[in-house]
Amino acid sequence: MRSLARTLAVAALLAGAAARAETWEYTLAVPEGMPATFEVPFTVAHAGDVVLLAEWKGPRLLFFGVDAPGRAGFARRSGPSPQRIELKADTDALVGTTGWKLTVKALAARGEASGTLKITVPDAPEVVARREAELHPPPPPPPPPPAWTLPAKAPQGASIQVARVFGAVESYRAAVLSAGNPPQDDCQWQIEFLLYATAVRDRLAAGGQPPDVPALRYFGRMSEAIAGVERMRTSKDPILAGPVPEDLYERRLWLTSRYEQVRPVERSLDQLGELLRGGHAPSLKETVWLPRLNACITACERFFDERVRLGSAELASGREVARSEWPKIQAAAAVFQSLAPYLRETSAELR
Repeated sequence: MRSLARTLAVAALLAGAAARAETWEYTLAVPEGMPATFEVPFTVAHAGDVVLLAEWKGPRLLFFGVDAPGRAGFARRSGPSPQRIELKADTDALVGTTGWKLTVKALAARGEASGTLKITVPDAPEVVARREAELHPPPPPPPPPPAWTLPAKAPQGASIQVARVFGAVESYRAAVLSAGNPPQDDCQWQIEFLLYATAVRDRLAAGGQPPDVPALRYFGRMSEAIAGVERMRTSKDPILAGPVPEDLYERRLWLTSRYEQVRPVERSLDQLGELLRGGHAPSLKETVWLPRLNACITACERFFDERVRLGSAELASGREVARSEWPKIQAAAAVFQSLAPYLRETSAELR
């Protein structure tokens, strides 16, 4: 009958080559009633944990002894299945040498034993690092920012008109996305308009069509309305800039004169809403940002009016809205103005 040593040696030839790197697996087979001894020399090339695991079926008790370089009887264990021995190879004397040896013994006794023995030694540090990286891969890089958030210049060879549109849209983008921070957008129109303006700009750069004539006409009206509010805001005329006369009779005259100058501005803002609701520009009717922009312009105009009539910006409603929104509204007006030449060209073609 074959000894345990011969049985394990044959198993090593069959299983050792197919085993994973740094792990050796052997077959345990102890015949009925026979004693057996098996010695397995092995090498620990890298520092870390050495694990020996034996599992078998049958009533036989097995003895396991480990000798390390310069340390006979480094570890001992005996008993029934399973048996697991964990050792630390953490010194220079224990690493990189061939002095490791496992001895397995079975005393003569009734019954058989059949199972497996695995010896696992530490992998190379680079192998461990690679395996850890595979188990815990770094998070994927963030997606690139959308194109509409990035500065853009007109392509080489673009027409003057296209270059003007690019310049106006870039000025608006910079005003809205200054320093990469999300905008303070009290009226909730700025980003949606940036998306619209960027799409128009890129379409023109690719040789596509500008917005249709009704939309361009509407943008022209909006640009004029914004210009009217700006004139009212910056005027030096006492009727528009104040102060409010203290004399009651003079104040009435002042308010009447002021109304005559302010009313056309207010009427132009009212018409923007009426035209949009009335289908003046069908392609813009479902645009979400446009009525919000109209409302924002109206709120700013009301503040510029009240701060003069009430004699104090503190008393006027909408001060914070006007402070944050009006520069962006003016930048949007520049985008509308950059599209005006396309209206003249298209209108000429239609005649």
